[in-house]
Amino acid sequence: MAAKVLITYATKHGATKGIAQAAGSMLHSCGHRVRILPAPVVQDARDADVVLIGSAIYHEQWLWDARRLIRRVRGDLRGGPAVWLFSSGPLGGTPEADAVVAETTGLDRDLPDCLDGTLRGVDVRGHAVFAGRLEPRVAAELETWVPHGDWRDMALVRDWARAVGGAPAVPRLNEFPLPEPGWGLSLGRV
Repeated sequence: MAAKVLITYATKHGATKGIAQAAGSMLHSCGHRVRILPAPVVQDARDADVVLIGSAIYHEQWLWDARRLIRRVRGDLRGGPAVWLFSSGPLGGTPEADAVVAETTGLDRDLPDCLDGTLRGVDVRGHAVFAGRLEPRVAAELETWVPHGDWRDMALVRDWARAVGGAPAVPRLNEFPLPEPGWGLSLGRV
């Protein structure tokens, strides 16, 4: 049976939005009804069967928009939908940074410390950490040297989304279901 999946994200430069869209595409291709919205516009999660909440990580913290979203919809999440979290942020670019990416990313990671009390009573099924992306123009604006590039592993994102959706395999292109009104693959307005 198709689940109503709400995917919401907080992003600073768009990389986390890209992860949300890749996960949403996979879940939609598995037959689920998907809405993808930025965290600041989500007011409730009452209609969702499954909620994926993602945030970019800066200085080992989730973005304020994502933390505020959880506080805003916490009542809907308690005893309600299954909740999955994802974080985006570790960057590579040097041997040391590449080692950090390899060590910190994965599909079954501890919850971010900044969410400890916020998620009390919420059925969090798991937390995935995906490597991030930093565009050259953004890296140039920073005061310290930071490598730029895209370390996101979209195949890993799709595998994670497939596991979240409980689908055994990726459907062929001609097997994608048509969206239903209101709960198809909706990318929301940004």
